[in-house]
Amino acid sequence: MSQPKRIAHADLEQFFLDALAAIGVPPHVAAVEAQIGAEVDLHGGHTHGVALLPSTINYIRQGILAPDPHFETIVEYPASRLIDAGGGIGRFSSAQGMDWALERARQYGVGACVVRNVGHWGRGHSYALRAARAGLVGLAFTNAFANFPAWGTRVPSLGNNPLAIGIPTADGEPVVLDLAMTQSSISRVRQAEAAGRSVPEGWGLDERGRPTTDPSVLLQSWRFLPMGQHKGSGLAFMVDLLTAGLAGGLLAFEQGTEERPTDSAGGSTKCFIALKPFGDWLHDRSADLKAHIKSVEAAPEQGPVQWPGEGSYQRRADYQTHGIALEATLANQVEELARDLEVPIRWA
Repeated sequence: MSQPKRIAHADLEQFFLDALAAIGVPPHVAAVEAQIGAEVDLHGGHTHGVALLPSTINYIRQGILAPDPHFETIVEYPASRLIDAGGGIGRFSSAQGMDWALERARQYGVGACVVRNVGHWGRGHSYALRAARAGLVGLAFTNAFANFPAWGTRVPSLGNNPLAIGIPTADGEPVVLDLAMTQSSISRVRQAEAAGRSVPEGWGLDERGRPTTDPSVLLQSWRFLPMGQHKGSGLAFMVDLLTAGLAGGLLAFEQGTEERPTDSAGGSTKCFIALKPFGDWLHDRSADLKAHIKSVEAAPEQGPVQWPGEGSYQRRADYQTHGIALEATLANQVEELARDLEVPIRWA
């Protein structure tokens, strides 16, 4: 098996900038896209970092995604706002949505911004972390195209509709929970297929309803399993309503049908909520809970004891020292994109 290639974080961010500039993305948009996208890989979320750049560029080239979105305010209340991004590029539009929520929360104690008709945001972790770094609590939700069957059904009817929650802490490493409503993101299954790896049992079923570890079989059946069975299915249902339902946008089952866009092509809706802490004690309480989790008796058979987001910081520390490791398949895709756009890629 080919070895991964490593790249310095700054060089990966520069590659994002160069690639987006090559297709005419304005510098202020490209800067946000690059910062968020490269940091996703720095935290180890390789299915949602530079891996999404080729499709984003293709959508922009085809005129499907807007590289410099015009944000139209549809409804505005004192502490909340509904925005139409008009098929805007995902990371930049999502960062704007969270920033607007933070602005209202600083003034009113709570702020919310819902953004409809926006492209793929990459990883929800980025926007919850954005709020927590600003000293506020952040919640971020998105809907996706229908990519798994609701519990008790056979055909895809719900999106795996991720959510993320970020809490500031006194030690400078915010607690961030980021999860989709299926046992795994679809991108991780595609990545396993490309690398010739199996996937864990419990991620999905074949067309006859039998458990499978073959990613190709799972991608053919499209029977991804929700986390927690009916609980994950119910959460996905509610996130669809908290996003597209609230905004009058495209529900999961509507995306990609009758010439309507999928989430990646600008058809998704995001909901961003920010809460201003009532006092400085939240930072200390977060640190106290982190320490408590680490102090109790471990159960090694369940894996390492970690608070939400800890693994991302561990990968960040390693990658800052040794460079971000991209698997050979992904590294090849990055090199192919660099050749296509005639921009440099600087491996470590």
